[in-house]
Amino acid sequence: MTNPLMIAPAKYDRHGPLYRQSDVEHAVITHILIEDYFTGVAKNMNADVYKAIEITEDANKRFSTVLSAFNKTHTEFSDSAKKASSTVRTAADTMASGLSKIEKSANFDRLERMVILLERAATAMNTLAEMEKSGQLQKLSEAIKIN
Repeated sequence: MTNPLMIAPAKYDRHGPLYRQSDVEHAVITHILIEDYFTGVAKNMNADVYKAIEITEDANKRFSTVLSAFNKTHTEFSDSAKKASSTVRTAADTMASGLSKIEKSANFDRLERMVILLERAATAMNTLAEMEKSGQLQKLSEAIKIN
């Protein structure tokens, strides 16, 4: 082996090159002793770390954007709910005030008497209509005229 970091295959088979264990062990020990292995791994790790930082910052920006949109929607929803609640309260107060005015100005005792009289009149009209259908109304009318 001319270059201690390069391993020459001992032989080839149908799966590819085959290496001697002693050559592989020698190459690994050489990589470790000249610190080539660790610096190479560290370089790869640095690239991975920077990529991870970049991905994390991108995810953080996206999350912040979505969170801001969510907060805006929450604020709009809250404002709409407050306005609706205020409108409902105002309408309820207005209706209560209107009912109070009606109750003060209306004479419910007189109204109740009128309803009773209307119900009696409706019952009498139904009775007269039934009597007319059966012919009894005419007989009653003739009996009243004679006296």
